[in-house]
Amino acid sequence: MRVNRSRVWLRLASALAPALLFLTACGQGNVSPQRATGAAPSPANESASIAASASQFTWIGEPGAGSAPWVDAIERARQRVDYNVYLLTDQNIANALKQAAARGVAVRVILDSHPYDFPDAVSKELAMFRGSKVQVKTWSPSATSYDHAKYLVVDGRVAMVGSANATYSALDGGANLEDNVEIDGGTLPADLDALFEADWAGRPRPNLPPALIVSPGSSKALADQIRQPGPVMMAEEELYDAPDVMAAMEAKGRQLELLLPSSIDSEEMANARMLKSHGVQVRLLSSPYVHAKLIVGTEAVFVGSENISSNSLDDNREVGIVVAEPLVRAQAQAWFAQYWQRAQPLSSASGTSGGGASTGSGGAYPYLPLGISESEARAKWGPPSSISSTTYHGRPETVWTYPNGARLYFQDGKLVHVSR
Repeated sequence: MRVNRSRVWLRLASALAPALLFLTACGQGNVSPQRATGAAPSPANESASIAASASQFTWIGEPGAGSAPWVDAIERARQRVDYNVYLLTDQNIANALKQAAARGVAVRVILDSHPYDFPDAVSKELAMFRGSKVQVKTWSPSATSYDHAKYLVVDGRVAMVGSANATYSALDGGANLEDNVEIDGGTLPADLDALFEADWAGRPRPNLPPALIVSPGSSKALADQIRQPGPVMMAEEELYDAPDVMAAMEAKGRQLELLLPSSIDSEEMANARMLKSHGVQVRLLSSPYVHAKLIVGTEAVFVGSENISSNSLDDNREVGIVVAEPLVRAQAQAWFAQYWQRAQPLSSASGTSGGGASTGSGGAYPYLPLGISESEARAKWGPPSSISSTTYHGRPETVWTYPNGARLYFQDGKLVHVSR
């Protein structure tokens, strides 16, 4: 813990914040990761307080950082690595985990037991680690909920929490908008390790500090983040029924900027229009795909895996963190601002009366069941903007990319994966 330098960092953060925002407004790329040391004074909002014993925080925005921060953390492991992640298909991260286990590090991975719309994901993930010393467990809180968390803990000292799955589209592919934070030192990594241990062993979750927002039961804590005083920025992948959170968003009104993917469905579009009627500023971004789950305001920044839906907040295992460091807040605000400028206001981005994102032919991007043919997919989504080829575990795949950043993957002419 290096609290003796906290005042220096707070002053530096105050000086850097306007500059970061200025660079973003001028169209600069991602703000490079920088560390914030020590803990900020406790804000008025109790749920926005961060544990004072967490010594360093690093903002990691995607696209930009890729898998390198995760790989670097795993490569530094000396004793153990615990990783809970919804989907794990990224070869760089998988290789780093296997190499760590081979050199004697105890490596454990928890994966969701039945990821939605990915029926073959578990078999592929298990095959990836077969023959290695990595211990893998598949788990979900129930048959109708998901282990949707995304956090890594190394040696009980370093942790990474955020929205990014360990997939190519989330990291090295640059297709997604993702928000993550690295924690170095203090007690928060050990707290996350205690949660991992409980889920690994099938025990009730332990008591956790307010800085960690964990589902099931995270609705009020998330709503409290939206209620922090002053302007609030939110980037969200989903916008479904979550009464406490939606009420907080309505009440924030004009002070709330909400960034959503352009591929939202009709239910989400109705919710977005309702929020707009309360003054909320809503914009839709076609690319990169908004997979982030971000809330940033005048007191704190929240990053995590929680979506705006009752299933995510009340049923799933989800993990997020609240950070009050001014430097991290400034970086998150700058990151958000550059994509906000690229997005289109709801009124002009969604001129049709129906929901979803418009294609070039005026249609929508509806749900696609796996197993349909290329011609059936084309009939529902229209022609792709580009077609390429790749291989997955030695099998050739055809990849269709659409203007909203979504990709359809075909094997032998049948749809096997949808990446939105």
